[in-house]
Amino acid sequence: VLLKGPVFIRSGATVTVSPGVTVYGEKASVAALIVDRGGKLNAVGTTDNPIVFTTDQTSPKRGDWGGLILNGYSTQNVTGGIASGEGDTGEYGCETGSSDCNEADSSGTLQYVRVEYGGIQFSADNELNGIAFQATGSGTTVDHIQVNYSKDDCVEFFGGTTNMKYALLTACGDDSLDWTNGWRGNVQFVV
Repeated sequence: VLLKGPVFIRSGATVTVSPGVTVYGEKASVAALIVDRGGKLNAVGTTDNPIVFTTDQTSPKRGDWGGLILNGYSTQNVTGGIASGEGDTGEYGCETGSSDCNEADSSGTLQYVRVEYGGIQFSADNELNGIAFQATGSGTTVDHIQVNYSKDDCVEFFGGTTNMKYALLTACGDDSLDWTNGWRGNVQFVV
């Protein structure tokens, strides 16, 4: 599958990626896969048939494409409760005290997934990560993943309550695992 430009999974929609599929992010169009609040990405591979998100370049480099961005309705420590993702990747979080706030929010499932060569940089201090979990809730399932050769962080949590286990974070350009905005999840078995 070839992603051209930023592809948004809108609220109410679910995209399912089958085991063994490779998704290529087009460098020329600054591809990224972005889950809006209320949308879901279900990418469930297997040990023998993982799902790979990678670049379309034959000589791959860090930052060839944008990576994965998942936005949710969980809470975070920002004024008003809602923030906007870098690179116009959508709003995440919920208005403080709103009925939209959902700590158990689900933005989908990532299992047996590898994301590589993501983290495109738009400008100084405006760059994407391999995978960004932006105020995603504890209903978002993340296990058995690898993020490899991201230009910025391999994985970053921006608030929210998502947990992650069995993660291999390799050759990251910045932090392997980063968090901000009061993330309250847990990680286990991370290299």
